[in-house]
Amino acid sequence: MSWFSLQKEKRLSSLAVTTLMNHTIFHFGNSLSLIFLNLYLWRLTNDLWINGLFNLIAILTQAMMTLSIGKVAKQKDRLTIYRYGILLTALFYFAILLTQEHIVEFFYLFAILRGIAQSLYWLGYFTLMFEVSNDLNRHRYLGWNQITMGSANLIGPAASGAIISQFEGLSGYLIVFAMAFVMFTIATFGSFRMKRMTTHHREYYMKYLPLIMKRAPGFKRALIGWFIIGFPQGILMYVPPILLYTILLEESTVGYLNVLFLFISILASYVISRIADVSKTRSYLTVAAIGFIVSVLVLFIDITIWTFIVFMAVSAIFKPIQANAYAAHYFQWLGVIPLKDHFRVESVVLRETITNAGRGFGIIVFMVFAQELNTDTIPWVLAAVLGMQLFVPRLIEETPTLISRRNEQ
Repeated sequence: MSWFSLQKEKRLSSLAVTTLMNHTIFHFGNSLSLIFLNLYLWRLTNDLWINGLFNLIAILTQAMMTLSIGKVAKQKDRLTIYRYGILLTALFYFAILLTQEHIVEFFYLFAILRGIAQSLYWLGYFTLMFEVSNDLNRHRYLGWNQITMGSANLIGPAASGAIISQFEGLSGYLIVFAMAFVMFTIATFGSFRMKRMTTHHREYYMKYLPLIMKRAPGFKRALIGWFIIGFPQGILMYVPPILLYTILLEESTVGYLNVLFLFISILASYVISRIADVSKTRSYLTVAAIGFIVSVLVLFIDITIWTFIVFMAVSAIFKPIQANAYAAHYFQWLGVIPLKDHFRVESVVLRETITNAGRGFGIIVFMVFAQELNTDTIPWVLAAVLGMQLFVPRLIEETPTLISRRNEQ
């Protein structure tokens, strides 16, 4: 098979393409606003504690909401949950436009609203993502998911940074948030182009989780892996943009640098989507973990603009390798565990809840040991949470496919 030819069974359905397109629009709105939302709070307060608390509340709210709404998502309709997630995200930015600098007075309420919106969206999307792909083309779907999402994000930060830099004060931020509101509104209407997928299995099986973990210990380890993977993600959601801004004092450059990091991730995603083999998941995860550790070592020299760029660029290479490999590995377990595909929604609920718990833990660690932008403590905190990624490949003893074949014999 040539590099550009593709086997028929690996091609994506029209519904999968539509889902990817709407997800791209959603992420374009995110890319316009998410980085600069944390900078907006920083510009208003110069308080890393408020930024950390905002992200912590949002993440923990997302985790608790995902756990509580999972039963509704399975017994009612995943697509409706998905639509409400986009709509509430649009309302979140509309509320920012109304309150403007008064967001600081109610930042905890905004964090709760954001957590609820993100919970509904990602629970719906991750379930749909599984339903519109299969074991033969899932790596391809995940790869294109990273590519389209990254492509949208390439434009967003650069455009937002350039717009904000053209205006004095904080008015540029409000223009960016207004643009994000428009994109989320478009995504809300776009979701109505997606067809509802019916299912005859509406019983919620979360009560059987202890039995499933007993019958399939590897699935329990897979859940633990999501918690560990979440450690650095919580910190990297808000600290890098703030740190870059304190060094550069220029939003446009922060946006351009994020474009560079995203472009590197897109290239890595494309390569992994073409050559990935689920039987080599443990090797991919080991390479990614070592890459993360190597990336943070440069920060021990000194935290300057150049060392931080090297850190972000190298970690951008290995982030999609870890994300794609582990997601595909986790999806494989649904063909092995008791209940199999009937546990699909529950598996998404577990993934999102546990990952967000890990993100929250990472933020707590950072808030405890690096309460300020201290160049002495930041490398150590990052090294600790990134070093923990070495435990992820150790959680994979053998692939679910091999386990399934052995059980059938």
